[in-house]
Amino acid sequence: MLRLGNLNLRSRLAPDVPTWVTEWVCAGLCASFSGLLRLCVDLLAPGTPPYLFFFPFVLLATLLAGWRSGVIALTIMMLGVWYMILSPARFGPLDSVEATTLILNGLSGLAVVAVAQAFRRAYELAQNERAAKLEVRELLLRELNHRVKNNFQMVEALLDMQRRRAKDDQAAAALSDALRRVHSMAQAHAFLYSPENAVEQIDLGDYLHELCSSLSDSLLQNGLVRLDCRTASWSVSRDRAVAVGLVVNELVTNAAKYAFPDGRSGQILVALSGRPEGCELTVADDGIGMPGVPLIKAEGMGRKLVESFARQSGGVLTEGAGPGVSYVLMLPN
Repeated sequence: MLRLGNLNLRSRLAPDVPTWVTEWVCAGLCASFSGLLRLCVDLLAPGTPPYLFFFPFVLLATLLAGWRSGVIALTIMMLGVWYMILSPARFGPLDSVEATTLILNGLSGLAVVAVAQAFRRAYELAQNERAAKLEVRELLLRELNHRVKNNFQMVEALLDMQRRRAKDDQAAAALSDALRRVHSMAQAHAFLYSPENAVEQIDLGDYLHELCSSLSDSLLQNGLVRLDCRTASWSVSRDRAVAVGLVVNELVTNAAKYAFPDGRSGQILVALSGRPEGCELTVADDGIGMPGVPLIKAEGMGRKLVESFARQSGGVLTEGAGPGVSYVLMLPN
């Protein structure tokens, strides 16, 4: 019923087709189908009641084109029964039983029109109310996103100010790492939680391409190291995409900082490929490696964050093959 209520032919065809044309054509088609069905049934089972298909097609005409179309269809069908079926035919006089039956069925048809029109009206009101709520919700969502964006900018500004004032190199480096991570989260929020991307599922491959482009611009400005992103299409929830993106951010940043010392050139690869059991994410480089001290087993904030983000994504992080450092995040379906 909801689909029929949503199929408002007058609104869909206007203004190309005048409203009255839609109403008359819809009524005529419904009345014609009613007559044809009644004729087919009468051929198989003679003596079929003349009002057999009155009400379904009156209901259909009203739902599709409004109450006037329903009344027109009802009128056409009543005249058709009077002309073609009732005895004597050709609009001849009716006996009391036939006249009473025709009038009662006509009144019943009007009741069907009234009920169908009430349904249409209630549906339209519900749709308008829903549209108003969605508009308010979108407005609140935009305001919330704007506030979150401002909060991220404020935190970044405070961290940057503290970094500039820090006299200890270790403290300045820690604040730089914190600033970078907050900036990565701000970018993820801007990409995944904007009103334009307000969907439950997003394409992880597209998101990782955007992320890698941003990381390349911010971390690999000297042009000696290239970030290569090869991703397949895979739909995930937004929260899961954020966690995967933060894993990639930490691993790519670590490779950019430590895998290519003294001006070495090389490549960092981010690859997302489908597997029967889920999806496999690989982050690898061809740098100097980390002999004896794997990142996953190393101490430090980076290791803890990578493990935490991997758990949030629902995946399992393992070490891959060289020649440099390589990690594989297996993401189950």
